[in-house]
Amino acid sequence: MNWEYKILYFGIEDADEDVYETRLHENVHLLDKLGREGWELITFLPHRMADKTNKYHAVFKRPKV
Repeated sequence: MNWEYKILYFGIEDADEDVYETRLHENVHLLDKLGREGWELITFLPHRMADKTNKYHAVFKRPKV
């Protein structure tokens, strides 16, 4: 079987609690949409930056048609 992949950046590091909650819920809706499109989350990759902040990337796959 052949697969296609998608990598998305998920950054929710904001200190402001309201912004954090808003972005968190937006990301949940995005994950629901991707699931309906047949994408499956296969891993979540943290990446430590030189300035000691973290970036996060979600890797998805689905069968290639």
